[in-house]
Amino acid sequence: MRLVDEKGKLFGLMNIVDFLVLVAVLLVLGGAAYKLKGQGSGDSASKTVKVTVLAPSIRPEMLTNIKVGDRMASGSSFTDVVVKDITIRPAYSITTDSAGRRVEATDPYLKDLIVVVEGRTPISGATINLGGQEIRRNKDYYIKSLDYEFKGMILDVTIE
Repeated sequence: MRLVDEKGKLFGLMNIVDFLVLVAVLLVLGGAAYKLKGQGSGDSASKTVKVTVLAPSIRPEMLTNIKVGDRMASGSSFTDVVVKDITIRPAYSITTDSAGRRVEATDPYLKDLIVVVEGRTPISGATINLGGQEIRRNKDYYIKSLDYEFKGMILDVTIE
């Protein structure tokens, strides 16, 4: 028995062009099913994530606009991430003394900004994405709203 007979039918049953169209349709349907199933699988329930961010050594006059309740922005739109707590303290630094030793010191002018932001996000896979930013300890995080933007580093992540 030949693969394609003299009439152009595959195994004498179906036209080769019809067979290729059928295979293409099945591949598209299979890909769509895989994509939909892949997005819905795993633990993707929406959870509350709190992130503590340290923005070091900021001039005090730059800190007048940030307040509890501010909504964070991503690109040109607001997100559901909200400022929950703000702490402003003298900036911590390492300097050298007269003997050349490294010593801890606080800056009399600059301030450290510690902000806790909170939002709900689905968690699936190995990443947490909150307000358009990937969340991991020791990773850069931009505290950004309508009229300010500070670059900080994530100190702590809490998932509730």
